[in-house]
Amino acid sequence: MRIGWNALYLRKGIINGTSIYAEQLLKAILAVDSDNIYYLYLNREQADFPVPEAPNLQRILCPISPRTRVLRYAYEQAILPFLARRHRLDVLHSLNTIAPLALPCPSVVTLHDTRFVVLSEDMSALRRRVVIFFTASGSRAAQRIIAVSEFAKREMIAHLGLPAEKIDVVHSGAGNTAPILFGEAAAAIRAHYGLRQPYIAAIGGGYPHKNIPRLLAAFARIQADFPHDLVLIGKVPPNVTPELLTERVRTTGYVPNAHLPTLLNGADLFVLPSLYEGFGLPALEAQAADVPLLCSRAASLPEIVGEGAYLFDPYDVEQMAEAMRSLLRDSALRQALRAKGRANLQRFSWQEAARQTLAVYRRAAQG
Repeated sequence: MRIGWNALYLRKGIINGTSIYAEQLLKAILAVDSDNIYYLYLNREQADFPVPEAPNLQRILCPISPRTRVLRYAYEQAILPFLARRHRLDVLHSLNTIAPLALPCPSVVTLHDTRFVVLSEDMSALRRRVVIFFTASGSRAAQRIIAVSEFAKREMIAHLGLPAEKIDVVHSGAGNTAPILFGEAAAAIRAHYGLRQPYIAAIGGGYPHKNIPRLLAAFARIQADFPHDLVLIGKVPPNVTPELLTERVRTTGYVPNAHLPTLLNGADLFVLPSLYEGFGLPALEAQAADVPLLCSRAASLPEIVGEGAYLFDPYDVEQMAEAMRSLLRDSALRQALRAKGRANLQRFSWQEAARQTLAVYRRAAQG
């Protein structure tokens, strides 16, 4: 087969669940499949997108920027179908939510979640209407839809009216695959970000649903009882005001994939307070970094973390604070969570995700 990958949405310097999904899934597919021919459609910022060269892969750089969404959507809808015809594609896989409405070949689209439907505060009203239109229309036109969790599949059926019979659930792998460093190398990475141990780690992000203000409020209730700082890795969400970032709260800014597992491993505890996740890669990244996981029980997260996390209500600040107290005071409980986290990871593999995704391509091509 001749298979296209629509990765036009990727932005330089932005690391999130959908960018990790694209990088790790494509690497895994190329590692297990040397028979099919692949065309990877990238925007002009992504000439160095970190997928290894392979004899059966062609990179197609498209003259657009992902920062101008209107032009990207127009290119995706008008020009990508033309390229699909030129390259005689048997299947085009759009890796993040929006797919061309009209293609000369079968379409596969991955929908990571439906937060743009249920969480109005995450984007402007106009952008939300545009995303809902293109997502719903492109998904209905697609031959197959990939959901990254059973929760995400249920949400697609409930909020977008998509038929269950054409949705395939393919769990992602365990997020970032960079090695954990120890000793002096780990100390040097922590020093680079001005971090001191002990600390509690969390990942910020660019959206209000990451629920960081409640995490900060919960940390404020326990900080007098423990020597730990709270480290927010990555971006600080827009709903976090400066007065919430006290001297015991450290922010790292952008962290490359190579540093993230080591920073997580250096924490005594990782907290994921999110209100909504279609999959929740940070939870698996924490388990892979062998750090005890304290996790919201919202959305897909109980499905993904299994027994390898201590769960709490993300809307209840006192319950979150008490959960942190309990884990920081109980080293045996933390050790048990580490072991259960390692066991839970056995359910997730990029290689298995690659094999299942290839099966979806075959189903789509067969109609």
